[in-house]
Amino acid sequence: MEVHIILLAMVTGIMFAWKIGLLHLNVLEDCKGRRLFLTVALAGNLLGFLVTFTSEGGTVYSNGHRLERTQDGDYQEKFLVSVDGEHTGSMYVEVPGKENGEEQEINNGRILSEEEERERTLREAIAAYNEKKNDPDYYYLPKEWEGKHLEWEIPKDRSGTMLAGLSLFAALAILMRRVQEEQEARRKRSEQLLMDYPGLVMKFTLLVQAGMTVRKAFQKIAADYRRKSNGQRRYAYEEVAAACLEMEGGVSEAEAYRRFGERCGQIKYKTFSILLIQNLQKGSRRMGELLEKESMEAWDERKRKARVLGELAAAKLLFPMVMMLAVVMAIIMIPAFLTFYG
Repeated sequence: MEVHIILLAMVTGIMFAWKIGLLHLNVLEDCKGRRLFLTVALAGNLLGFLVTFTSEGGTVYSNGHRLERTQDGDYQEKFLVSVDGEHTGSMYVEVPGKENGEEQEINNGRILSEEEERERTLREAIAAYNEKKNDPDYYYLPKEWEGKHLEWEIPKDRSGTMLAGLSLFAALAILMRRVQEEQEARRKRSEQLLMDYPGLVMKFTLLVQAGMTVRKAFQKIAADYRRKSNGQRRYAYEEVAAACLEMEGGVSEAEAYRRFGERCGQIKYKTFSILLIQNLQKGSRRMGELLEKESMEAWDERKRKARVLGELAAAKLLFPMVMMLAVVMAIIMIPAFLTFYG
């Protein structure tokens, strides 16, 4: 019971400390992951508490105990044994059926350890005690043995505790899985932004050089994206469309471009947004040249990135190629060996 209270207090304390800012855990920032963690942990702890509360066990018999004999035959009961208040271990008590008489001890001549010898002696004492009782309906456990006081305890059922612990472990695993998924999504978003940057800048440069204003070029790119996206999400163009919506909603161009760079979160996009803001504030005549230079640098960066990805793909294919080589060698060599030795 105490374990469930401790687990509940621990989960509640962690959430409370994170909520008031005393504990900084990035894994709890995800709202959906946090709800899943709390749901699984608390539900598992509650279910484990109910199992523990309704389960039998933990009862201590200090004045002996009696077990009912059944017509179905012998059965076993496990007890924790204490001698003069000192726990000595556990043992299974074989309760004979009503028609089977007393339990039979079988040794088969095997040398017993000290603990097994003590248990055998105790079994014999229990059998002798029941011979004196001579009760066909009950099997008795004595309260004394060799002048020492005996206590018999039915072991507690640990299923509820294990269930609560496993639920907490599962909740942590779910939370960590959510964190990994978020990190993977951010990584893919970052890679997609870098790969789309050269094309975006090149398209924007062509539109500006054709005579469009910066705002009109943004609106043209956003409109083309909405028309040709076909349900495929491209984060860079999504942010361009968001910047256009902000400007239509009353946000100034400079602020919209600044937010565009911040949302993308890449140095390249922030540099691009700074160029746009400087063009608005200072009216740079070299805007086209700067954009063309930025576009060429972006294409060079993309080609370098493509080469790196190609090298990674080749490295990943190395192991399957080795496995295929081993299969081919086996196909060639095994028939040759069979023919030679046959």
